Amino acid sequence: MKKNIAIFLLMLIIANVTIVPAYGIEPDGLQSRAAILINGDDGQILFEKNSNDKMPPASITKIMLLLLISEKMDSGEITSDQELTISEYAASMGGSQIYLEANETQTVESMLKAISMRSANDASVAMAEFMYGSVESCVKAMNERAKELGMLDTNFVNVTGLPEEEHLTTAHDISIMTRELLKYNYVNEYMLTWMDSVYVGKEKDSEQVLVNTNRLINNYEGLLGGKTGYTTDAKYCLSAAAKRNDTTLIAVVLGCDNTKVRFNEITKLLNEGFANYKNLIFHKKGDIISTSAVYCGKEDDFNIISKENIAYFTESNCKAEDFNLEYIIDDNLKAPLSRDVPIGKAILSKDGQVLGEYELYPEKDIEREGFFKFYLENVLENLIK
Repeated sequence: MKKNIAIFLLMLIIANVTIVPAYGIEPDGLQSRAAILINGDDGQILFEKNSNDKMPPASITKIMLLLLISEKMDSGEITSDQELTISEYAASMGGSQIYLEANETQTVESMLKAISMRSANDASVAMAEFMYGSVESCVKAMNERAKELGMLDTNFVNVTGLPEEEHLTTAHDISIMTRELLKYNYVNEYMLTWMDSVYVGKEKDSEQVLVNTNRLINNYEGLLGGKTGYTTDAKYCLSAAAKRNDTTLIAVVLGCDNTKVRFNEITKLLNEGFANYKNLIFHKKGDIISTSAVYCGKEDDFNIISKENIAYFTESNCKAEDFNLEYIIDDNLKAPLSRDVPIGKAILSKDGQVLGEYELYPEKDIEREGFFKFYLENVLENLIK
């Protein structure tokens, strides 16, 4: 009986320890209904409060729309200078808007400004129709992309975030799509611009001044971008990312009672994260790590690189010398070599425990030497000896 009690107490202690954050924020210390802080590089969760509770996201919804736009721009399907015609439906959107007129033309760039800065619903619908033909098709694409990213508790019903009963997501899922958006830079400029304007109307005779809804732009060092949201049901929400040195963090808060709370709590989460964690970079993506000899190549040796950062996210008091990095390169490498085929790996460990393995590649393609020159330099040379 005593043994069972001891085991139960030990399990209780372990259970309690697992919900205590690794730094000075307690879940009960936040006023937001849900919150999360993650490492922007690998998605590791550093702090969470009700992060899997399904909640209305308001205009944070537009992060997924901006992600789809960015992916289409990255693939060359659309460009910033392309023009689109505004439909009557897009022009009829309520809430935050830039007062587009039906049948006027606008550029993709102007729509990106309006969505990123003013969170314009009319511009959001216009882009959804431009990319997919209809809002319904865009919503379908948003949900499909969410599932691909592992956002399993998300269901989008519209592209704006205007209240609808089944339009729900979580703080955790929002952090996932925010992290994905960081891979692109098509909206960074607008997310970090405090004030700009666009001209609307068929004659472009009405200037709409855009003031960014994210006031952290002027108040937070290292901010990469963010998206605010508000409806009566969702209350005040915010997803924001920031980078200091080599460390990128993403924080999300949902269900705040006022705008001051959402900005204060995002700031608190990011500050605590930067104070207690860091990303140790051993080699940056594309850096030359070493060289290796190659047989039968037009060059005698080649540079070795990693196609990703060789890094480890850890507590701020850890040092690079606490870790061991071992390189294992294939023996007797023979041309031709492709820059897309690994020729070895780097193994990162600490105290005998492997923390990560990273494939290594030739910096460039290595072509095979022509037969005649190869014969002269190798076969005849051996015969002379």
